Amino acid sequence: MLRRRLASRVLVISSSHRLLLFKIHYRSGHLAGRCYWATPGGKLRSDESFEAAAVRELREETGIEVNSIGHCVARKEFSWQMPDGENVVAVEHYYVAHVNNEQCSVEGWSDREREVVSDVRWWSLSDLSNSHEEILPNELLVLFTKFRKISDSR
Repeated sequence: MLRRRLASRVLVISSSHRLLLFKIHYRSGHLAGRCYWATPGGKLRSDESFEAAAVRELREETGIEVNSIGHCVARKEFSWQMPDGENVVAVEHYYVAHVNNEQCSVEGWSDREREVVSDVRWWSLSDLSNSHEEILPNELLVLFTKFRKISDSR
C-alpha cells in the first residue's frame, strides 16, 4: 500500500487578476529533467491541519501573511513520484488567497525550494489559456477562472 502524502496548495490571485505560479525544474535524481508550473504549497507537518499548512506554506514560500485561509475549494488524490523515487498517493487540498499586489518574497524558502524552483511568475487568464508548458494541476485553468470571477465581484 502506498504512503499518503498530504499537502495544501494555494491559488494566490492578485488584484490585477493574475495567478502566482512557481516553475519547478528538477536537475538531478529520479525526476531529473522534469519541469512544470505549480501553485505555492507543500506537505503537512505531523498533526497539522490542511488549513494551517496552507497558511504556513503561503508565508514560507511567498512572504504573504494571513490569519486564516478560508475553506478548501478543491481536493485532488492521485499517484505521484517523489524526487527520491518513492511512489505515493498525493492528497492535495486547494485554497484561495486574494492579495493586493504582486510581490513575492523568497526569504523563507528551504534549500530544496531554492534548488528546484527556477522561476516565479504571475499569470493572466490569457497566459494560462495559451501556454504549452505543463501546469499542475490540470484543472488549474478552471479553478482560476472560477475564483478570478469571485474576485471580480468583490
